[in-house]
Parts: sequence; structure tokens; C-alpha cells
Amino acid sequence: MHHHLEWYAYTNRLRSLPPAQKVLFSLSALGFALFAHPLVQGLLWLWLILWILGYARIPWRVYALLLGTIMAFWFLSLPALVVQILPNRVLDLWASAPLAQLSFGGWSLAVNSEGLKQAFTTGLRTAVCSTALLFLVLTTPFPSLLALAAQWRVPSFVLEILMLMYRYLFTLLETALTLQLAQRARGGYLRRSRWLLSVSLLAAQLLRQSLYRYQQIHLALLSRGFQGQFRVLRPQSYSYSQRYGLEILVGGSALLVLNTIVA
Repeated sequence: MHHHLEWYAYTNRLRSLPPAQKVLFSLSALGFALFAHPLVQGLLWLWLILWILGYARIPWRVYALLLGTIMAFWFLSLPALVVQILPNRVLDLWASAPLAQLSFGGWSLAVNSEGLKQAFTTGLRTAVCSTALLFLVLTTPFPSLLALAAQWRVPSFVLEILMLMYRYLFTLLETALTLQLAQRARGGYLRRSRWLLSVSLLAAQLLRQSLYRYQQIHLALLSRGFQGQFRVLRPQSYSYSQRYGLEILVGGSALLVLNTIVA
């Protein structure tokens, strides 16, 4: 999947847009989604989906898979957001009756409208913020982001850490997929009784293989004359798009005005 993400970042329809224009749009949408009204958040979500699926022409299956993976963590947190465990005497003090209630031994599991509202608000905000970041990931190559960060005078040690983490993440994923494929070829995940054993072996081998690959990368850098500082490749020149810039200005202004009205 990670190689496919790189491929989309280099081949999407918005590849020729300046990275600064996409970064500012993505970060502005992310910041605005944190405090906007839920109605405005929903409209912003649809607008970002239009940019990803319509303008950039990213396949909807790719976007759905990435967003679904992120939203799975929200789904796992639903019980903590919706269900409350309270003594019965505290439950009687609620202003409104719970929507569902299960009592046992002086305690109750209760679900009220406020919990459902909080879960919906959290889920919507998570989806919008994640989509804003996915727009940046799916439309902008990582070297372009590094070059932009260097242009904005980000400290060099921060760029080096980001570069190493980016490379090491791909190394880690590739090693995990290779080990898992070897385990499946040997019947490692056929039975439920062997599933936990296979996962534990995968984790142990992944640590060893990752450390070995890290040493190989370090040796490769030294053999090429690495002296403690990476050189960020300057990408090709870009041309500012007035059409997309005007849409961002008009659309963002409209959402700000709407958020002021409905807030």
C-alpha cells in the first residue's frame, strides 16, 4: 500500500500545483475543522472529497480504505464515549432520562443523548481532519514537502529526522509484509491456535530484520561519503493555479461566513 501511495502522489492530477498551495490549503482546512460547526464540517468534508476524488482523481477505494483504517480507531473508542458507568443515585440526578439503561448491584450502564452527540461530533471531526491530511499525502510527494520545509527555514535536524523516519517506515512495512508472506506460505495463519504464535514470531523477526536493515542503510550512507547532513533535492518548478486559488478563497470565505451564521 505504501508504494501505491507514493505512486498516487507522483501521478495525480494535482501534481503540478505548488506544494505551498496544497500545504496551506490542507493545514487551513485542518485548523478550521477543529472549531467549525458540525454542519460546516460536513460541507468541508464534501469539499475535500471533491478535491481528492474529483480534482486529483484518486480512486475512491484508496481513499475509503485509508479513511476506514483511521476511523476504526474512532469506532473502538465508541464504548468509552457513549456508555457511562454510574451509581444509580447519580443517574437519578440526570436532567433527562437515559436512552438505554442496564442496572446491576446499585450501578447502571447508561446511554444518553449527550454521549451520542459527543461520539458523532468526534467522529465527524476525525473524518474531516483525516481527509485534510490525506489530501496532502495523496497529492504531494514527500521530497517536495521536505524542499518546502527547507525553504521555510525549518531546522536541518528536523528535516533529517523526518527523512530517516520516512525511509525507515517503508523499510519496516516492507519487512513486515515479506515476513508475513513467508509465514502464510508455511501455513502460519491457517488455524486460530497458531495465529497468536505466528504474530509473536513475526514481531520478534521484525525487530531483528529491522535492526539489520537499519545497519545496512547506515553502511550504505557511509560508503557514499555521508558527512552528517542530508541534501534535500529541489524539485521542478511549479506554476501557481489561479483557478484553484480562487476556489479556495471563495469556498473558504463562504464556509467562514456560514459558520458565523450557524454558530
